[in-house]
Amino acid sequence: MTRQENSMRITLGDIPIDYRERGDGPPLLLLPGGAGHAGVLDELTAHLAAHYRVVAMSSRLVSARPDGDQHPKVYAEDVLGLIEALFDEPPVVFAFSAGAITTLELLTRHPDRLRLAVVHEPPVLNLLPDAGRHPDALEAVRAAARAGDLDEAGRLMTEAMTAPGPGGDSPDLRHDGDWLDSYAETSPEPPTPELLELFAHLRELQPLFLEHVLVPFTSTEVDLDALAAVGSRLAPAAGIDSRGQLPYRAAAALATGLGLPLTEFPGGHLGPVERPAQFARALTALVEARRA
Repeated sequence: MTRQENSMRITLGDIPIDYRERGDGPPLLLLPGGAGHAGVLDELTAHLAAHYRVVAMSSRLVSARPDGDQHPKVYAEDVLGLIEALFDEPPVVFAFSAGAITTLELLTRHPDRLRLAVVHEPPVLNLLPDAGRHPDALEAVRAAARAGDLDEAGRLMTEAMTAPGPGGDSPDLRHDGDWLDSYAETSPEPPTPELLELFAHLRELQPLFLEHVLVPFTSTEVDLDALAAVGSRLAPAAGIDSRGQLPYRAAAALATGLGLPLTEFPGGHLGPVERPAQFARALTALVEARRA
């Protein structure tokens, strides 16, 4: 029997975690960025569900609204708990932004629980040659959010993410599938009414993300030695439209540090949300190539 899309909740320890499930087939777990609401990946899930059993997981920030700074190690244990509760075999995990940092932590600590980790633009800023200049910029974002000026926090965030940086070693690039052939002729998909409604809701979570997730996650130290030991399970990735921007440069630094290629996907940092049909085809091509 084919699974239908469901919004569900599971309690891990004493923390409620929301997730959405759809489709049948090999297990594929999706972790969003930002505040971590799985709903932003509904359209991507719909396209992937033709081939996989797709579970999109929200972070504890969405369901529990915890106080205080959040940390990737704790979020990685949440993901591990969900995997052990839902899957009989290690899933492929696709994650972007903050979710990708969580996934790197999970892969470092529990590599046997993932079949493959596709990490899209994890902002692992400590790997950059100009790492020292970023903490002050992101602390300014957090300060503006704590002062209640979300517009200023947004402006500072955009400035920090798009500021040019020094050149570095470039990893080999790969493009799975045939999406690149006619990419220049395409545009982002218009958001659905449901996504627009969700964006309005997510504005309520934005202060929590800016105050308690942004700085702790982007300042995480990545264990390159541990990741190198499981490099066959890791695929660093970035959006082709993000070239030169901070999250892309961080993903490229990760790939270079591990001697791995960097897989480019359609769109920019929010490619999974803004170009779900193209993105699903490219992700499916990558997963199936690695599965073969």
